[in-house]
Amino acid sequence: MTLHAAATSAPGAEASGFLGIAPADRVDRRRAAWVALALVLAFAAAAPFASVVLPAVPTFVPAYDAAVLVLASIAALMLHAQYRDLHQRGFLWLACGYLFSALFALLHGLSFPDAFVSGSLFGGTQTTVWLWIVWHGATPLFVVAYALAGTARGRNGAWPLHRIAYPAVVLSAVLVATAMVYWDAHLPRLLVNAQHRSDSARVIGTVVWTVHVFAIALLIWRTRLRRLLDLWLCVSLLAALIELALSGMMISARYQLGFYIGRVYGLIGTLVMLALLLRHSVLLQARLVRAASALHDSERRYRDLFDSMGEAFYIGEAVTDRDGLVVDLQFLQENPMARRYIGRDIAGRRLSQVMPDFDREWLSIVDEVIRTGRERSLERPSPRMQRYFRYRVFRLKGRQKHVGILFQDIKPRRDAEMALRDSEERFRQFGQAASSVLWVRNAETLEMEYASAAFESISGRRCDEVVGKGFEAWLDMVHPDDREAVRRAIRRVQQGERVEQEYRIVHGETGGELWLLGTEFPMRDDDCRINRIGGIAQDATLLKKAQFRLSESEERLRSAIEVGRLATWDWNLTTGEVAWSDEHYRIEGYFPGEVVPSYEAWISRVHPDDRDAAEAAVRQAMLTGGEYAREVRFLHPDGSVHWANARGRFFYDAAGRPVRMVGSMIDTTLRREFEDAQRVLVAELQHRTRNLIAVVRSISDRTLRESADMTQFATVFSERLGSLARVQGLLSRLKEGQRVTFDELLRMELAAHLDPNDGSRFALSGPDGVTLRSSSVQPLALAIHELITNALKYGALRDPAGCLRIRWNVVDEDGRPWLHVDWRETGVLHPIAGDVPPGGGAGRELIERALPYQFGARTTYELTDTGVHCTIAMPISRRESPSPHGHDTRL
Repeated sequence: MTLHAAATSAPGAEASGFLGIAPADRVDRRRAAWVALALVLAFAAAAPFASVVLPAVPTFVPAYDAAVLVLASIAALMLHAQYRDLHQRGFLWLACGYLFSALFALLHGLSFPDAFVSGSLFGGTQTTVWLWIVWHGATPLFVVAYALAGTARGRNGAWPLHRIAYPAVVLSAVLVATAMVYWDAHLPRLLVNAQHRSDSARVIGTVVWTVHVFAIALLIWRTRLRRLLDLWLCVSLLAALIELALSGMMISARYQLGFYIGRVYGLIGTLVMLALLLRHSVLLQARLVRAASALHDSERRYRDLFDSMGEAFYIGEAVTDRDGLVVDLQFLQENPMARRYIGRDIAGRRLSQVMPDFDREWLSIVDEVIRTGRERSLERPSPRMQRYFRYRVFRLKGRQKHVGILFQDIKPRRDAEMALRDSEERFRQFGQAASSVLWVRNAETLEMEYASAAFESISGRRCDEVVGKGFEAWLDMVHPDDREAVRRAIRRVQQGERVEQEYRIVHGETGGELWLLGTEFPMRDDDCRINRIGGIAQDATLLKKAQFRLSESEERLRSAIEVGRLATWDWNLTTGEVAWSDEHYRIEGYFPGEVVPSYEAWISRVHPDDRDAAEAAVRQAMLTGGEYAREVRFLHPDGSVHWANARGRFFYDAAGRPVRMVGSMIDTTLRREFEDAQRVLVAELQHRTRNLIAVVRSISDRTLRESADMTQFATVFSERLGSLARVQGLLSRLKEGQRVTFDELLRMELAAHLDPNDGSRFALSGPDGVTLRSSSVQPLALAIHELITNALKYGALRDPAGCLRIRWNVVDEDGRPWLHVDWRETGVLHPIAGDVPPGGGAGRELIERALPYQFGARTTYELTDTGVHCTIAMPISRRESPSPHGHDTRL
């Protein structure tokens, strides 16, 4: 019997590098299960035919044993390699087991009868079968030893165990074979003759089979088949069980079907084991090739890096004397940068050859580095090359006398550092002299690193109160209402923004509030990372006060403009931009913000009749530099016309080109309407004055003719002028659009002559609110005055029994309203001769002649036995409708 395993792709083996410790994953377990199932199914198919006799082929067994010898020997060598690398004793036991199997395969093949010669090369009839029993019975014991040894390692410094184990295996095989040959006649008879087996052979085969079962159980219990080798070793033992069953327990003689198939099982298992080990070797070889390629790539990258280094590099070997002191330096290798600095290739030459007058201190430095292993750094000028180098000298690992010398020209850096120091000194002097506060703080911790001297004079605090302190120290002097805004601003600066802000601080000495106008900005290092925050601030207290006063002034101006309804514009002729106030929009008929202010928007709303003149005035003012002053009309979208008085002026640059125009205008529509109304009123006043003078003159002439003496003239003339004055007073009290009503006029005249509480003398009946034409009020009032005067002197209002009834109504005639008045006196005693004026007097003449002549009225005037009966019908105004309610009240 032999040990067997199966091949797999072994990803775990490739990953670990050692087959012995490669873990078995789920795929490996599934493959092992399929292989085991195939072995069992093949066994189940061949078992019923195991005792079928086949032709005898004696050379089959030596060929099989030879294959097992080769494959087992290779397996033993590979398992020994695993033991050598991992130092685990279990692999030594397995290697010994395969070596034992290889040796007994050789002995069994040589002793098999009729294979090479008639009979056996050595031994008797029982030697071959007992060699097979010992071979297959002892091999599982090595697996048991492997399972019990586990992953135990040999102790460091102990005697190499394999130097004893392998000779012991060989010696045991030789001794067992010699003993069996020597005592062949005394061995228990397992073969009845050269071909057939005895019953005791089945018993011994069962014992060997049981040893295999024990080995499988112990292997599973100890290893749990976690490793790839354990898994396939278990499958190998299963194949060995099938081999024992077919070729040892289920046949009665050699050369039966089970005899041949059993050995095929063993051969297949051995081939699979070799495939597994060879697969592992291929994987290792592939890794070796990849490692070699990676090493080559690494060396190439190292060479590229070495050649492209920005620093010059030399590899040198110290040259020592007999006492071990360094007396020279041999340059072995250099990079292109070193050749660029030196100007030639010095590899292979000594320092003394390159520079005979070199500084002997270099030898002391190299000697110190070699002895101590500590790196040395130094800076030295090179007057010959006009450079300043920084050197690093260090010992190379693994080379006692080899040193590396890295050097770089740092003259630009030194110059930059000197320039930086100069710049910092200038900055310090600037900070000391500046009136503004300068500061620098750490961007991460916000710790103040620097504050200029102006901080103390402005804030009334010492610099050490904030320098070296955190951000809270700065916030302590900020006004409480502004601290949160300052915190937000510094966070924005930390994120990379530049922030300008105004905030208040509390003066450290006076406790007063001061305004700071400050700017904080991020400062970046060479890697463009924000490492500091710079700031500059100035005292803006006076500026804030001036701004406040300016704001108040602007607010007063804005209020004055708004209250005065003053519109303004500002026209930038360079950019074409125009700014309008809200009132400017409204004057031109726009809603504020409805359109973008422009010259075109302005001229489009100017009345078409005024556009040419308005544009000509603008051009004239622009060319002459004079003032633009003009009153123009604007046509609104609703068709209404609005007047505006505009005044403006142009501003010019140094070359005399107009660049700006500012101006203002005011809505003059109401003024224009007032002036128009005033002109109408003046004309009306003049007309009425002329008419009134004519009326007074007429009254005077008529009164003078009717009067007997001056006393009578004065009385009548005064009464008539009073009536005229009352009418004029009534007209002057009217508001625009109002009219005098007939009932109002009638009551006014009655009240002037009668007691308002005496309701028994007269009665009024008619609608209220009958409006009269303004031109007819004065003549009608004089007519009513004359009627009332005559009634008081000669008619119903003179006699106690007399009564005056006045009725009026409105009637439409030819589509026009007419006022009909009926004046009727009753209860008048027979008039006394000489009391009634001849011809009816001035009142009757006014009624019968003047009213019809002036207004087209129809009038009647009769003197009856009971008194005067007068009717007047005249057209009236259409503007108001009379009240539907009748009027029957008494004064």
